[in-house]
Amino acid sequence: GGIAGGAYFTAAIADNFGGARDRAVAKVGYLLSLPLTVVCGILLIADLGAPLRFLNMLGAFKFWNPMSIGAWGLGVFGLFSFVSSVLSFSTSEQMIGLRQKLSLVGSIFGFFLAAYTGVLLSNTALPFWGDSRLMGALFLASGASTGMAAISLIMFLGGTTAGEGWGKVKKADRYSMLIELVLLAVFLGLLGSAARPITSGQFAPLFWGGLVGVGLVIPLVLEFVGRRAKAVAAISAVLVLVGGFVLRYVVLMSVQA
Repeated sequence: GGIAGGAYFTAAIADNFGGARDRAVAKVGYLLSLPLTVVCGILLIADLGAPLRFLNMLGAFKFWNPMSIGAWGLGVFGLFSFVSSVLSFSTSEQMIGLRQKLSLVGSIFGFFLAAYTGVLLSNTALPFWGDSRLMGALFLASGASTGMAAISLIMFLGGTTAGEGWGKVKKADRYSMLIELVLLAVFLGLLGSAARPITSGQFAPLFWGGLVGVGLVIPLVLEFVGRRAKAVAAISAVLVLVGGFVLRYVVLMSVQA
């Protein structure tokens, strides 16, 4: 969900505010967000145990029910992602203009999807989760960085790194990682001793080594030291994706351990 929202947002920015050379970034971002959104729906249905429960949540919008809000948010974003993906193949100026306008609205739901898990967890009564008021913002920043990293990695593997678009995505990803690192520091500072389940417990090595080290610090060092080497930039993207997974894993599992 984080990657899908981040990739769609990146695509929308490239589509609306970039030039013709940035269209490759937009296309990859739109097409990446669609299957990941489908996977989100499949996993949600699997977690509920029966497809009918998911359909029941879509039958009526209940603003007081977090699961209903999440199901509707996922469904609406999936619709925007599907339409944007289809329109990304069009060369018609009219269709491009329609896609650009739709993507700006769709980005709102992309933000929602990327931050939703963090917001949902922070509104529970469980220790650590309930104290983590910045978790939604942290998950959103992580979604942005992993979405950009996924786009740059796919472009590298597809051999489409020659244009300006790839360089712009990598530059934007560096800024998003810095923002995530700052948010993480503020997140831990506000939590104080309540952050012990991830900073000093059994998940501490994974948190400090996997998220902070492998997922943020090392990619940033690689980006600034070897950013002209495309293979190094691709390795950095892989590490960012690993860090995004580790963040969600330690946050979820630390309370359940």
